[in-house]
Amino acid sequence: MMMSVLQIEERKAPKRFALFDLGFRPFFLLASLYAVVAAGLWLGVYFFGAPWVPAGVPSTYWHAHEMVFGYGFAVVAGFLLTVVHNWTGIQTIQNAKLAALAGLWLAGRLCYLFHAPWWLTASVEILFATGLLIAATGPLYRARQWRNISIFPVKVVLMGLANLLFYLGAAGLLAEGMRWGLYTGLYLLVALIFTMARRVVPFFIERGIGYPVQLRNSKLADLTSLFGLLGLWIAEMLAPASVWTAGFALITAGAQVFRLSWWYAKGMWSKPLIWVLWGGLAWVTLGLLMKALAEGLGLISLFSAWHAIAYGGVGMVTVGMMARATLGHTGRSVLAPSKMLAPLFLALVIGAAIRSLIPAILPAWHGGAVAVSLFIWIGVFSLFFLHHLPLWIGPSKGR
Repeated sequence: MMMSVLQIEERKAPKRFALFDLGFRPFFLLASLYAVVAAGLWLGVYFFGAPWVPAGVPSTYWHAHEMVFGYGFAVVAGFLLTVVHNWTGIQTIQNAKLAALAGLWLAGRLCYLFHAPWWLTASVEILFATGLLIAATGPLYRARQWRNISIFPVKVVLMGLANLLFYLGAAGLLAEGMRWGLYTGLYLLVALIFTMARRVVPFFIERGIGYPVQLRNSKLADLTSLFGLLGLWIAEMLAPASVWTAGFALITAGAQVFRLSWWYAKGMWSKPLIWVLWGGLAWVTLGLLMKALAEGLGLISLFSAWHAIAYGGVGMVTVGMMARATLGHTGRSVLAPSKMLAPLFLALVIGAAIRSLIPAILPAWHGGAVAVSLFIWIGVFSLFFLHHLPLWIGPSKGR
């Protein structure tokens, strides 16, 4: 069951080097490291015109692609390979096969960053998505878990297709390809977050805050959230920056407001591994509301809305899940995490506010807000990487 996924330990004999024992280890390591590298490269591109952006690709699209299909897809890979192992009791790929899959992800980053021919980069990226699909679907098929197959591996297929759309656009073969690919990829990450949150956030709160509480879920809110997001994606493809995108963003945000109110418990604020997830969902919700204001009334910049969703929302949820999964799957307590995590999570909140809210309120401060928020992001993920590196490469505690 998903609700226990982040609290089991690996059943492995102790050894010095355990990086390729289970999917979360190499992919969370790579995702955290690349969060630092990609942000540093973007800093160079944005302020100094560093030559990392391929010809024909807008620099903002280049940046967004690496955060969605670089950082984001790596987190998805690590999470999916790990939870499939837990759901089925069947070992997912490890050792040489896992190293090869991680190598494909890394090869895709290097091809893109060093301007390899678009067909080569796209081929490597599609191979990675295909390998991840096979690795995740095999155990689910053997365990006959059809519902999980229909939810999670399908999104891997769609992520791969979205990435292909981007490269077709970058090659000049599909006029809207880059925009379609980026929006599809980001909305898929948000859809995964919504699906995951529905399953685990109320459970974590009920079991982790130290006193009895029973939280509410609603099938209507679930359907409204996902269909609202689907409508937003369709509108984004067919009628971008319109009353339709604004309306569907508002509907989706409204469903999340109800969810957040039903899942609120004051005791969560003393539990950083809980409030970081709730807070990340709140940032996604705020970003959707800002998008509605940007496209419906033109009151704020759309870039502010996107960074509320991506920096605040996706950033906080993914780092929180990586921290929790790493602790649980290496035999550490998720109820008593390192004291350094809370300040790191809070720094992300501050960085998201600086990046999304300050430019919306004080447009003249936009450049400074970008720089400060980037330095915060780099600092947070640098410390997160260094702190968790021994856990990713070393044996599980007590094993």
